[in-house]
Amino acid sequence: MTAPPPATLQALTPVLLACTQGNAVGFERLQHIGLPRLLAVASHFLTDTGHAEQVTHDTLLMAWRNAHRQPHSGLSPGHWLFTILGYRLHSQLSALQGDLPPPTPVEGHGPPIVPARIPETRRGPALLEHSKSLPPATPRQALRVRLDQTLKTLRQAERLPLTPTGEAIHPPLYDPSLRRKMLTSGFAYRTKMAFQRTLGRPFEDHLFRRWQARRDRYLALETQGLPRRSVEITLGARLDLMVDPRRLLRAFSYPAGFPDRLQRRKASNLFLWDGDWDLPLHYLADSDRLRFLQDLWHHRLAPEQSASFQRLLTQAEQGTPLRSHHRGMLLNTPERILEYLRLYLHYMEDMACFGFDAEAGKDRLGVAVDRHGQLIKLNKGLHRLAMAQVLGLPSVTVRVRSVHRQWWDALTEGAGGDEALERLAQALPDLTPAR
Repeated sequence: MTAPPPATLQALTPVLLACTQGNAVGFERLQHIGLPRLLAVASHFLTDTGHAEQVTHDTLLMAWRNAHRQPHSGLSPGHWLFTILGYRLHSQLSALQGDLPPPTPVEGHGPPIVPARIPETRRGPALLEHSKSLPPATPRQALRVRLDQTLKTLRQAERLPLTPTGEAIHPPLYDPSLRRKMLTSGFAYRTKMAFQRTLGRPFEDHLFRRWQARRDRYLALETQGLPRRSVEITLGARLDLMVDPRRLLRAFSYPAGFPDRLQRRKASNLFLWDGDWDLPLHYLADSDRLRFLQDLWHHRLAPEQSASFQRLLTQAEQGTPLRSHHRGMLLNTPERILEYLRLYLHYMEDMACFGFDAEAGKDRLGVAVDRHGQLIKLNKGLHRLAMAQVLGLPSVTVRVRSVHRQWWDALTEGAGGDEALERLAQALPDLTPAR
């Protein structure tokens, strides 16, 4: 007869609730409950203890970061936790067996569902049941040290300054020399946002509402390009499209499309774009981001062997380390470089498990509509798009942020206001990416 599930797993519900608070306490409690069973199952499939410990650590961290999804997943807390283990275990075994394609995840915020090509014995429910027949594993000191370091990192993140745009930084990549620039940029960003919130946006929205109502004296607003944010607020999710990331081939460059800096800054606030900005395009397959992530994913078992690690190490040794006060990081040591690469790998493992999250990151994946009614990738969310392409995800959510004036005029045929917006919303689902 199968032994009853351990009492510790029955306590997962309040622990996952604690994890949704985003602090170290939830991770510490999750580790205490889940570690012995997760490690026991991972060790059953992975003969190398180091690989089993890596999978266990990552499963706990992924569960902590995504605990808010569990109540909406349709899975019990135990099944949900071991389904994450199934994804992470599949990824590790795939890499060890020669980099087999990753599983196809569920789009958006749905539960992770392991597809049929994963053997039954590696699916979440089977792994949970299997865990009941295995004695709880005792972690080695090396895993305990790594988990303690993760806890320390989570606690440090609560005390360090935020990025200029308000996101938490990753403490192992932070250097005190960045603090002053981060605080200065943060003040400038908050001042800009406060102006937009109190004066800029209300004024834009006021004019836009008059244009929607087709008030004659406000029709010139369309000639000026229409305020992008007002269009987004009005149409909302109707501007979001599901596309195959592998079909997003062409990308737009702001410097090439709008060589004049003033024109470029103005265009970023407009929904209708005039001119030949859609002609100087480039292929995403040629991008450094895609090459970086392909290289990193290929070397995910040993990122220190990747070309990316060597390139970043060479930069550091030459006195020009990768530095970004906007992201709160300075990659001036081998340890920081390796942590930076591991952070990207964690994002990719998370995406392979949970699918593409349109809400992740500070910007949605932006696209524009060219003069022919085709979708072109903008420079928003390019790293996340490249991750989806490397992982082979079947679809991602993109948001239309701008359209070419010629296409708009042909579509609306002189209509304006709400009628023009409705024509736009109805036409968008039929658009396809530019080739």
